[in-house]
Amino acid sequence: MNDSIELNSVKEKIVGFYNNNKKRINIIAAAFVVTLGSIYYLQGVYMPSQEKTASKKFAEVFYYFKQDSIDIVLNGNPSKNVVSAPSIADNYSSTNKGKEAALIAGMAYLQKKDYNKALKYLDMTDARDNIIAPSIISMKAVCHSELGDIEEAASLFEKAGMISENDFSATYLKRAGIHFEELENWKSALRVYNVIGETYSTTPEGTSIQLDIARMKAKLGEYNP
Repeated sequence: MNDSIELNSVKEKIVGFYNNNKKRINIIAAAFVVTLGSIYYLQGVYMPSQEKTASKKFAEVFYYFKQDSIDIVLNGNPSKNVVSAPSIADNYSSTNKGKEAALIAGMAYLQKKDYNKALKYLDMTDARDNIIAPSIISMKAVCHSELGDIEEAASLFEKAGMISENDFSATYLKRAGIHFEELENWKSALRVYNVIGETYSTTPEGTSIQLDIARMKAKLGEYNP
């Protein structure tokens, strides 16, 4: 009996609250329905459509990228209805193909030595695998180095070299060391050279790395032959 009374009391409170706040609740409910509808449209209709369109445009410009036709990659070819990679990247940035277009746009601008634009589009990429991701980071490092930001270049080269153990890691780490040396940051240079010596001793960079390690230790007053 008490449970029934309590339930009725709660029910009355809810009804009373609704009656007193009907307009506000209806607005919230309507907004919730609109939000759900928007999410459904975005994920179920809009994004697949965008991805499909971007994929078609990307395939057309990627053909010219493979042919090393950098000017067409960057400017498109209106006579053949080929849209430029930067345009695809800008207009379809939320799609996978848009991010791939940003990558080839960044690489093309890097070839053109337009380092600021190369950075802009490389920053729009989203590669996470252990091969492509370090390559993108190293390209960003090259851009920063060419723009005179040696400290950022050194940091990025080191980051690229530490993501995974692959054929390019020692190269990235050596370039990081060279940039750290340019900054006279002997400790950081020694750190990356030690990684090469410990992990990549059989690589071309590793065969002479002990000389670099000795040089850095001498700079730090730690060399004891």
